[in-house]
Amino acid sequence: MDEQEFETLVEQHYQSIYAYCCRHVADRELAQDLTQSTFLRFWQNRERYRHHGKALNYLYTIAGNLCRDWFKRKKPVYLEELPEEPSSPSADRDTALAVRAALAALPFRERDVVLLHYYHGLKAAEIAAVTHSTSPAVRYRLRRAEELLRELLKEELG
Repeated sequence: MDEQEFETLVEQHYQSIYAYCCRHVADRELAQDLTQSTFLRFWQNRERYRHHGKALNYLYTIAGNLCRDWFKRKKPVYLEELPEEPSSPSADRDTALAVRAALAALPFRERDVVLLHYYHGLKAAEIAAVTHSTSPAVRYRLRRAEELLRELLKEELG
């Protein structure tokens, strides 16, 4: 892969990887750093990349690993510290905050599956490739995450 191909790859996938990181860490500046680190790591290891699948899946794998590493080192994030989304009505904002808090409460693997499936539109087989898992394991984690989210949101929203 030459520099021009890499630039094209960055242009095509930067927003998806940034959104993925941002949803994991709930901090825009940190998400930008993780996104840049994702592309840097891809570039540094480009000789190892083989075009067996989507480059985006490989980028999600790298970004997921970086987010996971960050979570191992991070301090707790409190609900008050989560950035608010501008210009949303109060009820919608409350619901959005409840969903974000519930997502943040999920174990990393379940949160990762939810984000990849619902926010990024990946199918179970694609998520399995990204997470180095199997499709049945992905479907199990997704069901488990949905159950946990229902319980957490029932408590949060009443």
